[in-house]
Amino acid sequence: MKIKQLEYFIAVCETLNFTRAAEHLFVSQTAITQQIKLLEEELGVALLYRSNHRVELTPAGRIFLEDALAIMKRLRDASQRVQASAVSITGVLKLGFVKGYEKRIAGLLNEYHARYPNIALDLFRENTAELCDHVISGDLDIAFNHIYPSDGLSDLNIREIEKCALLAIMTKSHPLAARSRISASELKGFPLVDFQKDTQYGQSEVITSFFATAGFFPEVRFISDDIETSVLAVASGIGYALLPSYFLDYLNNWEQIIAVPILGCEEKIEIAAIWSKKRTCAVRDLLIDGFLQVRREINLQSGIPANGH
Repeated sequence: MKIKQLEYFIAVCETLNFTRAAEHLFVSQTAITQQIKLLEEELGVALLYRSNHRVELTPAGRIFLEDALAIMKRLRDASQRVQASAVSITGVLKLGFVKGYEKRIAGLLNEYHARYPNIALDLFRENTAELCDHVISGDLDIAFNHIYPSDGLSDLNIREIEKCALLAIMTKSHPLAARSRISASELKGFPLVDFQKDTQYGQSEVITSFFATAGFFPEVRFISDDIETSVLAVASGIGYALLPSYFLDYLNNWEQIIAVPILGCEEKIEIAAIWSKKRTCAVRDLLIDGFLQVRREINLQSGIPANGH
């Protein structure tokens, strides 16, 4: 059994797709297929169900995935301990995150700080456009941010973390609140609580496209650049708002508000780690190599594909 085989197997489990796994690892699909086949032959069991349209873990594959993740973690930890014994890793990591995403990264930051206790963390909570600006200018080393299709991101490295559903947030007395899910077109005629949108990084285009596809443009009753104020406006009955599903943790504090899924928007919002292509940063690279791997391990152990929500 080779370490490379474990890496290939874990990559396929992350994506549930041989082609995407090969692209992620910068190897051929044939190489991954052959190595996993050899691994299965050595173990004497099938680890994956394969068909023309999907890949699934077998019961043996799910058990082996837990051990493979544990083995790879032990190897990374051993490497980090050796490196730490040779040189004390110190520095400051300036990290930004989009408003509302703090609960998703709290555990991961704790793991990173435990691994590198001599690296100080400066944390910044900002809106989408400000985070992009600060990373490009060098004020932030890395940020966890909404990513919209845009030419304005050409100076950034982008690594997807997850895709989140877009939800309609409304009061429990709203006419659509009792629905288990709605179509975007059913929001027609109801006033919107909107956010100040950035034009440089593609946010406005995405929202405009959403309503254009739904066949209407809403009456905007309130605009805010602060997500908490917008939620307060929703709670006050001014209108509904569109928010990503990761914000549900925050909404638990609002008894009068409910979130309704929107058909076709299950993976509407992409969250990614972004950092400058032009600036080197050793402590940031430790985060990218180790911290994001922890995120993938948590997703896999929870049964969530790498791009799940």
